[in-house]
Amino acid sequence: MPSIAFLVAKTDRVVDDNYQRFSNVMLEQGYSVYIGFIDSLAMETSQVVADLFHLTERLLTDSPFPSMRSMPLGQMDNIWVLSLGLRNSFLDKFQLLYTLEGQCRIINSLNAIMHFKSKYFLASHGQIFQHPDLFASTDPQALYRHMLHAEEREPGQRWIVKPPAGSLGRSVFLISVKDPNGQVILETLTGADADQYCLLQPYLKEIETGEKRVLIAGGEPVGQYLRRAAKDHRTNRMQGAHLSACDLTLEELAYCRQIGKFLVDQGVEFAGLDLAHPWVIEFNVINPGGLVTIEQLTGVSLCKKIVEQIFRP
Repeated sequence: MPSIAFLVAKTDRVVDDNYQRFSNVMLEQGYSVYIGFIDSLAMETSQVVADLFHLTERLLTDSPFPSMRSMPLGQMDNIWVLSLGLRNSFLDKFQLLYTLEGQCRIINSLNAIMHFKSKYFLASHGQIFQHPDLFASTDPQALYRHMLHAEEREPGQRWIVKPPAGSLGRSVFLISVKDPNGQVILETLTGADADQYCLLQPYLKEIETGEKRVLIAGGEPVGQYLRRAAKDHRTNRMQGAHLSACDLTLEELAYCRQIGKFLVDQGVEFAGLDLAHPWVIEFNVINPGGLVTIEQLTGVSLCKKIVEQIFRP
């Protein structure tokens, strides 16, 4: 059977996360499964290596990680990147992984991870899906001027501002031109030296009825749940949103399948799509959340289905 190496964030003990669930399923299916830390990537005698351990029995939650040894990644049939690791070494790790393209299959593709991790790429594909108008700049005054001009056309417009590659709902603000802290928030997000990009987009009324996290594997939607904001405007699970089981409407299902085909064409084999129909809010292509939540809400595990969708003959 083929081999696969999961590259994950460094941890002392096993947590109930995607890597644990997918590893156990693929072990049961006869794959030769390895797990290692993304931040152990290195080059030895011109080969890309990582500290890995060979999985021989099911990973149990809260069990200690087994000892690892340095192994060449080029020997693997598949590499599944489930973490970006430490921020300061991100570029070096990606350049190391790029040397492996053509030698083994990388899930998701490195180009997909690079582009979908930020939000810029989403704004340029209006022919595939709807995305809110996007403004991005390191200049807080330029962003504020966009808000002022929009206010002349549509008084009372509210805006979402956030970092381009944030996660878990951190540093996501809802502001307007009447907000006394609006300019301060823009200045904070762009940094004291105005050297950080900030994203600005109109607030969508549709999100008030909830946002669906849709898991897409191999181009097909495989499961979803509904998130409603609870304590503030954010619908992120980690920010206290209310979660519930839900279905996709026929229109949403067709829409997600159309988006799924686009994702596969872009090298995205497993993703979490945040949808407030018809608006696509964002994609998560690194380590999409939702598996644990969907199982808690419905009692259904999607792990086997996702693996089969991605690795089907």
